[in-house]
Amino acid sequence: MKLINRKTWADLSVSFLFFSLLLLSVLALPSPAQDEPFVVHDTKPVIMQGPYISSISETGATIVWMTDTPCHAKVVYGPKGDALIHEADNAEHGLLPIGTLHVVHLTELEPGRTYVYRAVATRVVKMKAYWPEKGLAAESPERSFTTFDRSKPSVSFSAIADTHEDTARVGDLLKALDWPATEFLVHLGDAYHGLESEDQLMTRWLGPADRALAGSKPLLFVRGNHEMRGPFARRLFDYFPVPEGRFYYVRDHGPLQLIVLDTGEDKPDETPVYAELNKFEAYREEEFAWLERHFATDKRAAEAPFRVILLHQSDWGWTRDRGGEWTALANKGKVDLVLGGHFHRLTKVLPGTQGNDFLALALGQDQIAKVEATRTELRLTVTGKDGSVVDSFAIKARR
Repeated sequence: MKLINRKTWADLSVSFLFFSLLLLSVLALPSPAQDEPFVVHDTKPVIMQGPYISSISETGATIVWMTDTPCHAKVVYGPKGDALIHEADNAEHGLLPIGTLHVVHLTELEPGRTYVYRAVATRVVKMKAYWPEKGLAAESPERSFTTFDRSKPSVSFSAIADTHEDTARVGDLLKALDWPATEFLVHLGDAYHGLESEDQLMTRWLGPADRALAGSKPLLFVRGNHEMRGPFARRLFDYFPVPEGRFYYVRDHGPLQLIVLDTGEDKPDETPVYAELNKFEAYREEEFAWLERHFATDKRAAEAPFRVILLHQSDWGWTRDRGGEWTALANKGKVDLVLGGHFHRLTKVLPGTQGNDFLALALGQDQIAKVEATRTELRLTVTGKDGSVVDSFAIKARR
């Protein structure tokens, strides 16, 4: 065994003494107490988009907005005429998300009541395990919305389709809308050619729509087949979220039961152009089973004066020759109107012509559908961008 000489011992002793003194000096430094305030910098985020309402129901609303820097978010709100004393955030698994896209679901609201709200985003400058550094909060102007209410005697909404990133078309359609009579706006899909980026998603449709809706009128977005293509397609739901967590769901408002469906792609999954990345056949089977259960078990589905299906492809999309089964199911559920797009021209299938007991209508690209419903009649008017009436239909309540 090799012995350590005196010089080596001396060197080790000096090193030990040095590190001991260093450790003692570190331990002697005052550590921040847990109740000391965190650092707040004099910097504030900018709200770049929104807030807009991506979902509305009788008891809830979903508020979405974007900021230029990472933030955590909340919504302050209250019934119209009262102070904004309520708060809702988007905490997940005990943590507040930090990012630039913010989604907050408001719950336990009252049907048919108007609420005033502000979206609030607080900048997070530096995220650390302890004492993250933050900035100031940015608040949106006060906005308001009214929840759906099945007891409302009449309802009116507007729908457009297949704008395909044509910003001039989008602008013309939004200007031509009868906004005072539009309680909410429906886009029936194919707002885009394909989804490449957030910037495209905003500038080619969502941004202009957001400005027109002004944070007060809800937007119901129906996924079109072109929204299923491109590298950003898998992010689409993040910008059009609904509490159900899927692209098909039901809403009740006034005399209407609104059934939003997702008609998937217009070609088989095995089509080479999709490179084996699509699985819509199984997805549509799940959706069919869900709709079948809904018609069999939902009391409102049987009692509503009118049932309206909102979708992209009014012929149900690609179903591997099972389109007749979807038609039979809609007949069984006593559907009154199927409203879609996809064909870029006005296309209608009158009741009784293709085994259907309902009117199926697809809007043209430069057209607006105005749907007005009372407890006894549903009236559908299709107009062009110039306001001229292209076609109109009146449907009497079955009961």
